[in-house]
Amino acid sequence: MHKILIMILLLLPLALVAQIEAPASSQAAADSLVLSREQEILSEYGFRDSNSLTDVALKLDISDIKKWKAALGLEPANQVLDAMTLRKLGITPYRALLAQQTVVYRYNELSTLAEVAATLNIPLKKFKSMLGNSDPLDKSWDNLSLQALEINLDTIREVEADFNENITSYGSSVMMVGMLVVFSALILTSLIIRQLVHLNREKKSGSTIKLNSSGQLKSAPKSMNHNVIVAAVTALHMHKMDIEERRKMVLTFRRTPTNQWRASAVLSMPNREMTSVRRPR
Repeated sequence: MHKILIMILLLLPLALVAQIEAPASSQAAADSLVLSREQEILSEYGFRDSNSLTDVALKLDISDIKKWKAALGLEPANQVLDAMTLRKLGITPYRALLAQQTVVYRYNELSTLAEVAATLNIPLKKFKSMLGNSDPLDKSWDNLSLQALEINLDTIREVEADFNENITSYGSSVMMVGMLVVFSALILTSLIIRQLVHLNREKKSGSTIKLNSSGQLKSAPKSMNHNVIVAAVTALHMHKMDIEERRKMVLTFRRTPTNQWRASAVLSMPNREMTSVRRPR
């Protein structure tokens, strides 16, 4: 037991050292990448950290210096900073290039694919498909930078132009798919609601008595008592007789109206003979 504890205590510092060395190695790789990129910037644009802010702006062909300074985290209206070198301002050439890309493209080469898609207002799956990803549902590209994916910024601009050119057809297809999904869901919901009626329907009990047109017993449940059947038929017969009596009574009081003057033939007598005065001859 003591030997095991001693082994654990001896291996614990080695594990801690390994955990410390891993971030150090990754930081070293990042630093080497920055140095390599700064060498490329020097050969391509011809400036280093000893150049002034104005010189770097001219070499990067920046028209809006204030916006570029804001992207660098500097005070845009402070003109004293224009004559200061990048080294004095604590700005690396690579950071100056990234700020220039942000001003021109609204993103830079260290932006992730998801950030670029959100900036351009392009659906991420469509964006990945237009960039050549055969499986747009794959999320391995989402959090990778454009530099890691080896995608040029001009390629992103071409994809954006292509998307904006065909945005009408793309929007129409999305609308049609959405309408089909909504109407399919409504039809499916109506069918389900129609079938729910059958779930709550009560089962017909076997206590139904059927009579024919002449009032005779046609069928009755076998489990029902004979006296109950007789009572039900009798009640139905009495109800039917009561309805007949009421119908006769209504017919008696509602006779067809007649015109008494026409019946007595009074209107056939001329009125002038009843009221005229005889003249003497």
